[in-house]
Amino acid sequence: MKPYIDECYTSRRYAIFFEELIPIQCVPPVKYCISIDGYTHSHPYNFGKGCANQLFSIECDKISYNRLQSQTSQMYNDDKIMKGILRCCTSDLFIKKIMEEIEISNKTPTEKPFQKNKKKDLGGLNEESALNDVKRLLSIIKEKKIDSNMSNEEFFINSLSIFVSVWRSKGKDSEVAFEGLLVILELCLQKNSEHQQIFYSLIEILGYHSVQFWKSAIPIIFNSDLTYGSKYRDALLFNLTLFDVNFGKSKLKELFAADPYIQKSLLGVHAKRFSEQYHSLQRRRSKSSLIPSEDSLSEVSEDETETTVKNNKEKQTRRRRSININSSTESLDKHYDSNDDVNVNTTFSAGGITSQYLKKRVINVSNAPPVSLKKEKTGEWEIKQGSGGLVSCVDPVMSKDHENVWLANLGMNINKKNNQSESYKKGLVVDNAPTTNTLGLPLIRQQLADVLFHVLADDEEVEDACGKGKGMKDDLSLLGVLNNYNKENYKLNPVIVQEDDYNVYYGGISNGLIWPAFHNLEEYIVKIYDDPLILNEHWCAYVRVNYQFALDAVRNSRPQDFIWIHDYHLMLTGLIMQNLDPNLDVGFFLHIPFQPTDDFFIKYKVCSLPVLRGLLKFSKVGFQTHRDRTSFINYVKKYLSSAQILFDIKTDTYTVTHEGTTASLGVFPVSIKNEDFLKIANNPEVKEKSIEKRKLIMGENPPEDGNLIFSVERFDYTKGIKEKLNAWMNYFKKYPERIGKDVLLQVAVTNRRSVDTYRKYQDECLEIAELINLTYKSDKYPNWKPLIFSTDGLSRDELVATYLAMDIGLVTPKKDGMNLVVKEMLVCNQNAGLVISTGAGSEIQFTNAGLYSDEEKTYKRVVNLFDVDEFADAIYSAAIESKETRSKHGKKLNEFILANDIERWSTSFLDPAWSHQVIKLTDIKTLDDFYKLMMRTRDIRRQIVERVLKGIPISDHFSISLINAKESLLHACKPGTSQIILQTDGQENTNAQLDIAIEIKEFERDISFLEFALSDDVYNVELFIDSLKSSHTKGSEQFRQEVVSVADLFYDADHFEYFFTDRDGTLKSYSCTYQASVQPAYSGVIQAQFARRCAQTCCIVTTSPMLQIGVLDVSTIPEGYYYFGASVGRDWYLDPSNKFRDTTISPDDLHLLDIIFEDINQMLLETKWRRFTWIGSGLQKHYGHITLAHQDVYHTVENEQVILLDKEIKNIVKKHDSTGEHIMIKLTDTDIKIFLKTSSTGKIFTKGDGITLFAKKMGFDLTKGRILVCGDSESDISMLETCLKLNSENVYTVWVSTNNELKEKVSQLCKQYNNNNCAFVSCPEILLGGMAQATIREININRSNAH
Repeated sequence: MKPYIDECYTSRRYAIFFEELIPIQCVPPVKYCISIDGYTHSHPYNFGKGCANQLFSIECDKISYNRLQSQTSQMYNDDKIMKGILRCCTSDLFIKKIMEEIEISNKTPTEKPFQKNKKKDLGGLNEESALNDVKRLLSIIKEKKIDSNMSNEEFFINSLSIFVSVWRSKGKDSEVAFEGLLVILELCLQKNSEHQQIFYSLIEILGYHSVQFWKSAIPIIFNSDLTYGSKYRDALLFNLTLFDVNFGKSKLKELFAADPYIQKSLLGVHAKRFSEQYHSLQRRRSKSSLIPSEDSLSEVSEDETETTVKNNKEKQTRRRRSININSSTESLDKHYDSNDDVNVNTTFSAGGITSQYLKKRVINVSNAPPVSLKKEKTGEWEIKQGSGGLVSCVDPVMSKDHENVWLANLGMNINKKNNQSESYKKGLVVDNAPTTNTLGLPLIRQQLADVLFHVLADDEEVEDACGKGKGMKDDLSLLGVLNNYNKENYKLNPVIVQEDDYNVYYGGISNGLIWPAFHNLEEYIVKIYDDPLILNEHWCAYVRVNYQFALDAVRNSRPQDFIWIHDYHLMLTGLIMQNLDPNLDVGFFLHIPFQPTDDFFIKYKVCSLPVLRGLLKFSKVGFQTHRDRTSFINYVKKYLSSAQILFDIKTDTYTVTHEGTTASLGVFPVSIKNEDFLKIANNPEVKEKSIEKRKLIMGENPPEDGNLIFSVERFDYTKGIKEKLNAWMNYFKKYPERIGKDVLLQVAVTNRRSVDTYRKYQDECLEIAELINLTYKSDKYPNWKPLIFSTDGLSRDELVATYLAMDIGLVTPKKDGMNLVVKEMLVCNQNAGLVISTGAGSEIQFTNAGLYSDEEKTYKRVVNLFDVDEFADAIYSAAIESKETRSKHGKKLNEFILANDIERWSTSFLDPAWSHQVIKLTDIKTLDDFYKLMMRTRDIRRQIVERVLKGIPISDHFSISLINAKESLLHACKPGTSQIILQTDGQENTNAQLDIAIEIKEFERDISFLEFALSDDVYNVELFIDSLKSSHTKGSEQFRQEVVSVADLFYDADHFEYFFTDRDGTLKSYSCTYQASVQPAYSGVIQAQFARRCAQTCCIVTTSPMLQIGVLDVSTIPEGYYYFGASVGRDWYLDPSNKFRDTTISPDDLHLLDIIFEDINQMLLETKWRRFTWIGSGLQKHYGHITLAHQDVYHTVENEQVILLDKEIKNIVKKHDSTGEHIMIKLTDTDIKIFLKTSSTGKIFTKGDGITLFAKKMGFDLTKGRILVCGDSESDISMLETCLKLNSENVYTVWVSTNNELKEKVSQLCKQYNNNNCAFVSCPEILLGGMAQATIREININRSNAH
C-alpha cells in the first residue's frame, strides 16, 4: 500500500489517496477520496489500475471498511475515520497541519447552503447570516476587491460576479465559489420580493452557463425541499418565470434543459401520457376481433390452390421471426431490461400510426367563472349559470362537448390567515409560489392540515373547533355541487391561488391600472401606482396569478386541444405557457378596448412592455375592433422595434414575429346568442310584461310623441353614465318642449364599490340623477319623471321586457370593447331607434358594415360625450324621428346582428384557417411562387412527421395547409390538366411549362394519410397502405402482390444491420423539378419508422448535392434516423456537428469543375437553353461532379434539342479538358453528368465507392450482418455490387423499375453471387407499402439473446 497526501481546492480541504498496486482487470479507475471540513469531492481521482469489486480494508480505531465498489466515489467526513487513516500514513508536519484543521473544523462546524438546521433555526437563512457566509467564502478564495462601504445589495451583486468567475474557471476554489452562489440563491428564494434584483443579477451573470449551474444546484435545492419541507423549487420556478416575463427571456426553459424531469413532473406529463395510452389500449382490445395486422395484405383468396395456401402459411410464420433486442430499436430497450419479470419470449404488436384517440377539446380559461355560487339558508350550495358577457360569448362553444374544460377562479383561494402554522409564521419559508410537490401535485403537510377553501362571499375569519369541521363539510359539499355540475355540462375546474395575491391582482392592478389604461381613462388609474415599489409588488402578484392559471391550463390540456384565454386579467399566460410547453396551441381574446396612451408605456414600463411581449406569445390574438388592433400594432412598432410585421389583405390578418415566436392578430366583433333572446322576446308572458312596464313608466295616457329611452350597463366609469346624465340635464334645457314626453330609464348595476375610484364616481352620478328629477317637472303630466335611476340588476325576462317596451336604446360608453347591450336591444326590438357613441366597439362594427354612411344613417351617433349640446342633439334627433323611419333603420340593424351572431364569432376565431400556421390559398403565377409554396409545404410536412413520430396529435391547420396548397396548384393549372405555365425572369418566351401531376398526387396522399392518422381506428396503418393501391397502373391486385413480395423479403431478413438506398425514383417518384421534390409526410413517417424498427444503420445515398437545393432541403425526416451521402456518397452528413467528405479530390480538379460549371451557367442564360434551368434537377453543382437535366420525367423536351444540348455541353468540357484526362461524361435518360475521374484509378467515383468511404470512416464491418440495398437506376447498381462482394449471403435488395433490361442486370448480378434475396416493384409507393407493412408485424423478442 502506497499512501500519499495531496492538497485540493482550498487551504482547509485535503484528500488522502491510496494507490492499489495489485493490477486487476482493465476497468476505469476508481477514486477513493476522504474529505475534511464537510466538503465533498465531486471530481474523480484515480485509484490505482482498477479494483473492480475487490475487497479493500483499512483499520481505523477498530472500524473496518470493506468492499470498495468499482466506479463509485467513497467519501468520508468523519474526523474519527480521518484520524485513524492519517495514523496509517507517513507522519510529517503536513499531516500535523491536517490534524489541526480537523480539530478546528469540529469546533466550528459550517452548515451548507439549503442545509440549515431548520429545527434549531426556524427563521432559516437571513440577510445577516448570508452576508457572513459570503464574506467567509470570499476570504477563502482570498478575494479583497469588494468595497466594504457598499450596501448589502451591491455587496451581494459584486460577490456574484466574483463567484461566477471563479466557479467557471474550474480551479481549486471553484467549489467554494459554487457554495457562495448557493448561499446567495437561497437568500433570493427565501425572500424573493426583497432580493429580486440580486436574483436577476445572478441569472444575467450566469449567462450561457446557467444550464451547467442548474445541473449542479437542482439536486441540492430538491433535497432541501424533501428534507426540511421547504418550497425552494416552487420559488425558483416562479422567480425564473418572473424574470422571463419582465425581460422577454426563456430562462425557465434552461432550467428544464438542465433537468427535464422538473418539467415533466410539474406538468404531469407521465400521468397524461398514461391516460392516453390506457385509452388507446382499451380501443385496441375493443377491436381485437378484427383481422390481425400482419394478414392485411396477404389474405388468401378462395380460388387459390392448396400449395399457395401452404406457402402463405410459411410466410406468415416468417413474419413472426424473432428479433434480437440488441439490434432492435431503442423503444424496446427502454421499456424492458434484463431484470424485468417477463416471459423469455414475449410477443409485441407493433401497432399503427400514432393516433390521437382523444379528440380535440376547447380549454377555456378566464378569471371569472361561468357560474354563480350561492349558499342557501339550509347551508347547501347552489350553483347557477352566469349571465355575464363572457358567458354569453363562450358558453355556446363550450356546451357543444362535455369534454371541454373551463378553468376559472371560483373564489376558492388559499387564505394565509387560516393556514399558517406557528412554525410557518416564524418565517420557515416565505410562500410566494404555488404549493406543489415534485410530482406537480398540491403539497400537503401535517401542519397545514387546517387549510380550507374559502368562497369570498362567505368568508368568516373566526371559527371555533366545531366551526372548522363544519367549514370542511361545507367545502366538501361545494365540491360535490361542482362534480354534479360537471356531469351534466362541460368540466368546470377551479383555479386556486393565494387569496392575498388574488385580491391585489384583481381588485388592484387589473382594475386599478390595466382597466382604466386600456380604456384611455388615465384619470381613473389608482394613485398608489405612482409608487414604483407598490407597482412592482402588485405586478408580481399579477404574474403569480397568471403563472398559476397557466400551470393549471397546461396540466389540464393535451397537445391536440385549443386553449382559449380571455381578457386583460390573463395577458401573460401565453408567454408562461410557451416556456412550460411550447407544443400547445394557445389563443387569446381581448374583450375590452386596447387604447392606452404613451404615458402607460413610459410611466408604468415595468408592466406595459411585458404585456406587449406577452400578447405576442399567443399563437392567435383576437381584438374586438380594427381600432384596437391598429393601436396594438402601432405600439408594437414603437416599443418592440425588432418585431417583423406582415399584413395579409385577403384574410385581414396581421402576423407579428418577435423573439422567435409568431402571432396572428385578427378582428372578431363579439356578438350574442340570438336565439336565446328571441325565444324570450316571443314569449307571450314577456310581451305582456313589457306592456305593463311601459304603462308603469310612461303612464296610462302618455303623449303620442313621447319616448321611453332605455340605457342599461354596469355602474362603471367607462360606460359614460356621468356624461349621459349631464347631457340629459342639458337636453330639457335645450329642448324644453320635450318635458313631460321623454323618460330616461337608466339601470346601472352597482359593482366594485370597494374601489375608491368607483365609489366616488357612483356617488357623483347619483347626485346628478337626483338633481335632474328635482329640476324638471311637468304641470301637464304631474306623475312624469324625467329620469328613473336604478342600481339593481334585472332578470333576463325583465331585461327583454324592457327592451320590448323602449322606443330608443341609449348606449354611450366612453370606451367599450364591443358592448353587447346594443345587440340585445335590436335583436329583441327591431322597431327601436338607437343612439350610440363612437366609443362602443359595436358602432365601429356598424360603420365598417356600411350602416352609417353619407347615404343612410341607421342610428344617431355621439362623437364627443363631453359636448352636452352634441349629445343632446343626438337624443333629440332620435326622439323626433318618425316611427316608420325608426322602424326601417331598426330592421336593418336587426338583420345585420342576426347574420353575425355568437356562433359566427366563435367559429371564426376558432377556425385555424386564419392562423399564420396555415398556408393560405395563393395565386401561383411565377416559378418563384411555385418554389416558395413547395418549401412551405416542406416545413409543414416536417412538422407532421415529427409529431407523428413523437406521438403528438396532429393539429387541424396541417391538413388545411396541404389542402390549400393543392388547391392553389390546381387553380394555376390549365383547365382539366396538370400542366402549369409559370413566369420565370420576365423575358419573352421564357415561361416555364411544368407537369405537376406527381406533386398533386402526393398532396392527395398526404391529406389521406392525415385522415387515417387522425382516425381512432387502431389499424389505420393497414388502411392507409391499402389506400396506396391506386398508385399502381395495373390495379389493386397487382399492387397487393408486389407489396407482399417486398414484405416477405423483409420478414425473411427480419432485421437489417445496414440499409443503403437511393432517394429519387426509389423512395419517391420523380418530380417535375428538384426544387419541388419535397418528400411527402407519409413517406417520411414510413421511412423513419422502418429505420426505427427494422434497421440499425440507415443511409440515403444520392447523386444530388447536400444543400443549396439539395437532399437536405427537400427531406422531411427528422435528424437521427438516416445518414445522408450526397454527390454519389462523396459528401456525408451525419448530424450538424458530424460531416465528412472524400479527400482524394485535388484543389486543381475542383477548380476545373468550377470553371466548367460557370461556362454552362452562362450558356443557360441564352433564351434557347433557359428551359433546362428548371426542368428535372436543373443545373446542379455537386462535390466532384456536375449534373444538368436534358429531359424531364414526362419527356416533353424534343429529342433534337436534347442532342443539341448534349453536344454543347461536350464542347464546353472539351475546351477545358481536351484530352479527357480529368473529366468523364455520362448520359442518362434524364441527365447529362460531368464527373471528375479519381486520381488513383482514372474511373469515376460511384455510390459503391461512397458506401466504402462511409464504412471506413465510421468503422463499420460490412462483412457482418444483413444489408438491404434499394435503388432504381444504373447508378445504384454499384451499391449492390459493393455489398455483394463483401457479404453476398446476407444482402437483400429491392429494385424499383419497370425496365426489363435493368431488372435482368440486377438479377444476374445477384445470381453471380449466389444470392436470391431480390424483389422488383413498379413504383416507390409499393416499396413504401412494404416498408410500412414490415414495421407493423408482430415482433417476438428472444430473451435469451437480450442483454
